[in-house]
Amino acid sequence: MESTVRKFIDFIKLEHTVFDLPFIVSGSFIAANGFPGIRILLEVLLAGTLARSAAMGINRILGRKYDLTNPRKKSWGLVTGHLSIRNAYMFVVLMMILFELDTYFINYFVFLLSPIVLALFIIDPFLKRITVWRHLFMGMTIGVGVMAGYLAVTPAFPTSPEIYFLVLATGIWIGGFDIIYTIPDLEYDRENGLKTVMVKYGLRKGMIISSIAHVFTLLFFTLMILYIDSYFYLAALVSIYALIIYQHIIVDPEKPQSIRVSFLNSNSFIGIIFLISLILSQYYPLMIFQ
Repeated sequence: MESTVRKFIDFIKLEHTVFDLPFIVSGSFIAANGFPGIRILLEVLLAGTLARSAAMGINRILGRKYDLTNPRKKSWGLVTGHLSIRNAYMFVVLMMILFELDTYFINYFVFLLSPIVLALFIIDPFLKRITVWRHLFMGMTIGVGVMAGYLAVTPAFPTSPEIYFLVLATGIWIGGFDIIYTIPDLEYDRENGLKTVMVKYGLRKGMIISSIAHVFTLLFFTLMILYIDSYFYLAALVSIYALIIYQHIIVDPEKPQSIRVSFLNSNSFIGIIFLISLILSQYYPLMIFQ
C-alpha cells in the first residue's frame, strides 16, 4: 500500500503544491479580509490539491510519448512501467471527479466555473507543440487558482484590482521560472520539435526573457502594497525581491543542478512568505501609509 501511494505522489510531484497552495489560500483570506473559516479553508486546500494532481497527471499522460525517449525522465513511473498508463488514467479521472464534487460543496458559482479549470489543464500540454509562450499559459492556469480561492469566499468577480494583481504576479512568476526549468531539456526539445523560449531564442536571450517576466512579477507584487498596507508585507516584499533575484544569480545554464537548487531554495518559500505576511497584516495592521 505504501509503495502504491509513493508511486502516485511521485507521479504528480505532490511536494510542488508548496508553490501553488499558499497563493490559492491567500485569495480566500483577501476575500474574507481575514480568516475565511475552517470549512472554506479545508475545501480550498482540497480543491487546490486535487486540481494540481489532475493537471500533473494529464501532463504526464500526454507527455509520455516524449518522456519515453528523454534521458532525464528515464526513472519516471510511466516510463519505467512502475505505474501503468491505465492506472494513470484512472487516477486522473478520480482526481477530476473529486475536484468537481469539492467545488460543488464550495459554492454554485465556483462549481459552474470549475470545468474551465479542467479545460485549461488539458489544453496546456498540447501548447508545448504549438507555441513557445506555453510557459506563461501554464503559469496563468495556476494564477487562476488565486481567483478561485477568492471566489470560494465571495462568489462574484471582484471590482478591486488587488486580486488581479496577485493573479498576474503568481502566473508570471511561475511562467518565468518555467522558462528556466526547461534548460536541462534544451537539446532534447530542439531535436524533437518541442517549442520553448529556450529552443527559439537560445540560453542567453531566454534568460533575459525570464528576467523580464520576473520584473513584471515584482511590479505586481509591489502594487499589492497599495492594498496590503503593512510593514509585515513590506518585509515580505523585500524577501520576495531577494529570492527572485537570488534565483537568477545562482542559475548557471551550463550546470543543470543549479536550476534544482534555485527551484528548491528560492521558489519554495515565496508563496509561504506572502501568505504569512498577508495574515499578519490583516490581524496586526502596522500601517505604512497613515
